[in-house]
Amino acid sequence: MTTSSRTCPVPAVNGHMTHYPAAPYPLLFPPVIGGLSLPSLHGLQSHPPTSGCSTPSPATVETQSTSSEELVPSPPSPLPPPRVYKPCFVCQDKSSGYHYGVSACEGCKGFFRRSIQKNMVYTCHRDKNCVINKVTRNRCQYCRLQKCFEVGMSKESVRNDRNKKKKEPSKQESTENYEMTAELDDLTEKIRKAHQETFPSLCQLGKYTTVSMPQLEVWDQAPDTR
Repeated sequence: MTTSSRTCPVPAVNGHMTHYPAAPYPLLFPPVIGGLSLPSLHGLQSHPPTSGCSTPSPATVETQSTSSEELVPSPPSPLPPPRVYKPCFVCQDKSSGYHYGVSACEGCKGFFRRSIQKNMVYTCHRDKNCVINKVTRNRCQYCRLQKCFEVGMSKESVRNDRNKKKKEPSKQESTENYEMTAELDDLTEKIRKAHQETFPSLCQLGKYTTVSMPQLEVWDQAPDTR
């Protein structure tokens, strides 16, 4: 297999024209046409050919995964657990909340409030060391009150609560007595008499009856002045 070679003139060097064989693959080294060269191989390599099936970029994949996650509804948040109070510090019964500084039931709360507000003085018929629990709390009021103090119930909390209620204005209907003077009494009597003279009483309403009169033709009864 023979390859034809051509010579390409090269500008003269020292006044003599020089001939070199042409390149076997002229497309790889394109000539200069009109001062403009074709795109170089470096430019062609920087832009690879695109095919019908393009590989998605990592940013596109991440965006698609993010959008798909947004479409999925998030599970509902769990309800907060119910608030659980500690048992009553006095009798170990079910507590209704914190009253006068400690966790207490409604029974011990009311007992302590009444004892402080009324300055009650109790007496223990035993050795002042009675066991106070849900069953025996009503047997010895002295030991029950002492147990309230031991667990931390505060007298000041009861007094502050009482003073707060006193400051609230009570809604009372104010009744005012007006004394009528002689001038107002005389004026009232004159108005009453004028009303009786102007308007008939109920017993006199029967005297006033309505009489239906036939319609009169005014133009027929009018004298003829012609």
